[in-house]
Amino acid sequence: MHIFLTGEIQVGKSTVIAKTLALLDITPGGFRTYFGPDRKSPNKLLYMNSASEAPVYKRENAVAIFSENKPPQPLTEKFDLFGSELIRTARQNSKLILMDECGSLEREAFLFQKTVLETLGYETPILGVIKLDSFGWTEQIKQHPKVKLISVTVENRDTLPTILAKMLKPKI
Repeated sequence: MHIFLTGEIQVGKSTVIAKTLALLDITPGGFRTYFGPDRKSPNKLLYMNSASEAPVYKRENAVAIFSENKPPQPLTEKFDLFGSELIRTARQNSKLILMDECGSLEREAFLFQKTVLETLGYETPILGVIKLDSFGWTEQIKQHPKVKLISVTVENRDTLPTILAKMLKPKI
């Protein structure tokens, strides 16, 4: 079984994941995307790194460019090469795979999409996030028979880590 979280921006999805991982006492494989300290700036980068490593705020870890008055510019090749490699490595070496997060930025990253969707067929459990307003390829994740989609809200975010840990513990 795979669990994907969704919810409003800044509702606490990353906090739910961090608390769940702490309860499981596990370092997952896979990937994590994140903004840097300039998160509130209109001009910023979205970064990606291994879920098992600390965030890195270097240009080579950027997967999208956000600029004022322009739509985000995905760095598709980064998703396809770096993101796919992080997932493939996790499939071989990890008891839990983190995919934080999947969304519309990867709409043209077809190798990345293929790698994510193939991984849903594996037995290694996945804890992931799907961007709330994403469309297109992420529908395949949402509709996959092994995926349970859970909405994170202000009301449930404090109880979810314990619930998720109980769901995942027998699988890892």
